[in-house]
Amino acid sequence: KIRDNVDGIQVMWPLPESIDSAKVYNAVPLDKDVDGIHYTGWGSKYPPVTPAGAWELMKAHNVDVQGKHVVVVGRSPIVGHPMAHMLREAGAMVSVAHTGVDKDTFQGLVGQADVVVTCAGSPGCVQADWLKDGAEVVNIGTTFCEKADALLSDVEGDIESKAVRYSPVPGGVGPLSIPML
Repeated sequence: KIRDNVDGIQVMWPLPESIDSAKVYNAVPLDKDVDGIHYTGWGSKYPPVTPAGAWELMKAHNVDVQGKHVVVVGRSPIVGHPMAHMLREAGAMVSVAHTGVDKDTFQGLVGQADVVVTCAGSPGCVQADWLKDGAEVVNIGTTFCEKADALLSDVEGDIESKAVRYSPVPGGVGPLSIPML
């Protein structure tokens, strides 16, 4: 039972493999869900914090998605899926790619995109040289590497040579998640 004085619940993802994520998703009541596990649109009480932070970053930097081809790399229920939904609601033509897509198709989708939003949490799954010249990159996906003692980005390579704008890892979208709570 959840106490009445609890305003919201945020689950720290990823969960250990021994824990059933679906059971955790289902245990969080809709009215307490600050991760956006149950996110279905802007009418939800809490939009998911990481996509909301990315969206605020995009608005602050006038990233126009209306009628643009946006590729979201990642399909998680708390980042990729709600981010794609937010972008569709804003008038973007959205393709969702993930690391299970064959490399040629994946590279082709990234290469066609006006805006690429990475949120796969798979270091280097997108190569900077795949980007279309002048693309905008919102780089959400990070993974901590113990060996390098650093956060690694989903995008690997010289982003600046291709993208007109991009958010860095670390220091881009991540710090915006907490204020979205």
